Amino acid sequence: MWNGGLGLAGTLTVPREARGAVPIAVIIAGSGPTDRNGNSLMGIRPNSYAQLAWRLAERGIATLRYDKRGMFGTQGTFDITRTTVDDFAADARAAAESLAREARFSRVGLVGHSEGASLALIAARQGAPVAGVITVSGLGRPLGEVMRDQLSRQFDSATMVRYDTAMKHYLRDEQPGDVPPQLGMLFLPVNQTFMRSLAAFDPPAAIRAVRQPVLIVQGETDLQASLADAERLHAARPDARLVVVPEANHVLKHVTDRTLAGQMPTYTDPSIPIVPEVVAAIAEWILALGGR
Repeated sequence: MWNGGLGLAGTLTVPREARGAVPIAVIIAGSGPTDRNGNSLMGIRPNSYAQLAWRLAERGIATLRYDKRGMFGTQGTFDITRTTVDDFAADARAAAESLAREARFSRVGLVGHSEGASLALIAARQGAPVAGVITVSGLGRPLGEVMRDQLSRQFDSATMVRYDTAMKHYLRDEQPGDVPPQLGMLFLPVNQTFMRSLAAFDPPAAIRAVRQPVLIVQGETDLQASLADAERLHAARPDARLVVVPEANHVLKHVTDRTLAGQMPTYTDPSIPIVPEVVAAIAEWILALGGR
């Protein structure tokens, strides 16, 4: 797929026995170096997006999943130091607009996972051809708040004081001085513009600006996006449908353990299936869009 002069590699999955035009969903990846299948260069390999695409195809729904700009099969060049959250959202928007021109697809929806949920909300603001938005494990607070909350559970108060000071400078486009060594990857100069735009992003305000129907899907045992996040999004859009899936974690796998150590096998084993209830909630909602 192409957004201007930038080509992104992706995979189109269509129902095997499609008769006539079928709905299609664009799957938008979460944060970090995540590929079209939901796997990361950092050793995370749940294969969740690929599994979601296969299961949706079984229910008569096509999908496009793609690698993020700057990774894997990207063609063309762009300035990563000037890239913002809006640029990543524009890639999803370009995909939706391209697919909407194909007669074999009846309507186009966006399925954003984690950070991708925020990108889906931004991409949908311009209206058609996006018919609906699904946020899966989406954040209900600015990323800066969420990131600090997660880090505070891993590091002592002295480290967090240094983090707060460094982040204050970083988000002002200044060079942070005293960066805790174990957090150095968070303060790379190349990501400064993007991080500043993402830290300022307000998910409740964004979901209020979306005029299309919205589905909010949240796993009950998700350690990265909480039920409180989903409820904040729902409070901002009370007409949205909220589905909480019991014992589903951030990578959409079944797990009862509420510790990261206990959940790690689901992050690294691509053979573990995603929770069927997640697929059902998404599929039923997309298919119902045609009757809205």
